[in-house]
Amino acid sequence: MANVSELRDQILETLWSQWHELGIAATVPRRHQKDVIDPEALIAFTATHSDLDPRLRDESIDWVIRYGSLVSKARLKNVLADWDSLDNSLFREYAATVNAKAGLGWPAGRARALAFRSRARSYLEDLTRPALLALRIRAVFGVGARAELMRVLVSRPQAAMTATELSTETSYRKRNVLNELEPLKFAGIVRSFRAVNADRFSLAKADELAGLVGPVPQGTTRWTHTFRALGLLLDLARRASRRSDLQNAVDALNLLEKNREIFLAAGMYPPPLPAGEAAWKAFLEWSIGQARSQSGL
Repeated sequence: MANVSELRDQILETLWSQWHELGIAATVPRRHQKDVIDPEALIAFTATHSDLDPRLRDESIDWVIRYGSLVSKARLKNVLADWDSLDNSLFREYAATVNAKAGLGWPAGRARALAFRSRARSYLEDLTRPALLALRIRAVFGVGARAELMRVLVSRPQAAMTATELSTETSYRKRNVLNELEPLKFAGIVRSFRAVNADRFSLAKADELAGLVGPVPQGTTRWTHTFRALGLLLDLARRASRRSDLQNAVDALNLLEKNREIFLAAGMYPPPLPAGEAAWKAFLEWSIGQARSQSGL
C-alpha cells in the first residue's frame, strides 16, 4: 500500500539527482542529465523543505556559498513569491545562513543563520553538460532576465510566445521581459510578429545560438511549476498522519480542485477520485506516481 514516506523518498531522489548534476557531493546517480536544471526553482524547493534531509540542505548551502554568483536573487524572490513561500521560515533560515557565509543579501527577515560549517565539497567541474544550459547561458549573457529569455527560446526554438507567456516561463515580471526583448530584437536575435491580437516572440538565429550555448538537452521540464506542484502534494501528505483517511480524502479533493491550474501547468493531470475514504489512497498513489516520473527512476 502506498504511504507518505514513498512520496518523500521519490522527491528526495529528484533533489539529490539534480544537485549532483550541479556538482554537490552525492552518491545518488545523476538522472537529469538530459533535462535543463533550474537553479532558482531547485534552491527554493530545497530550502522551503529543508527539514526533509538536513544533509542535502547543508550540501546545497555549500554549493550556494561557492557558486551563488550564478544565482539570480531577483528570480529566486519571484519564484518564492509565486509559490506564496517568500515568508517560509525554513527558507529564511536557509537564506540567513548563505548571507552570513557569502553575503548574498537574500531575503531572510530576522531569521538566524544555522550553525553551519562549510565542507567545501561542492565542485562544478565545467558548464558543458547539457543539463547545465541555464548556467552556461548565464556565463555568456550574465545573470538576469535576458539569460532566462535565451534559455526558454533556445530550448524551444520552434515556439513563438507572448510577453505574458515568457514572463511565466522565465519567472521574471512582464515589464522586465519586455525591457530585455527590445535590445534582443534590435540585435536581430529575436523576431516578433502579430498573431491573434498579441505580439509573439521567437528566435531569429536559433541554429547560431544553439551552436554558441549548446548542447541543448532534450528535456524541458517546467521546474518552477513542477516543484510547486510537488510541494503541494508533499505538504498535504505530511499533514496526513494527524488526520483520518476520510478527512485526508476531503483535503485531497479540495487541493486538486483549488490548484487544478498549477497541476496542469506542471503536466500533472489529476485523476477522478473514488468516493469516501478510498479517495485518499488513490490520491496518494497518484502523487507517488507523479513524483516517481520526475525522479527519473
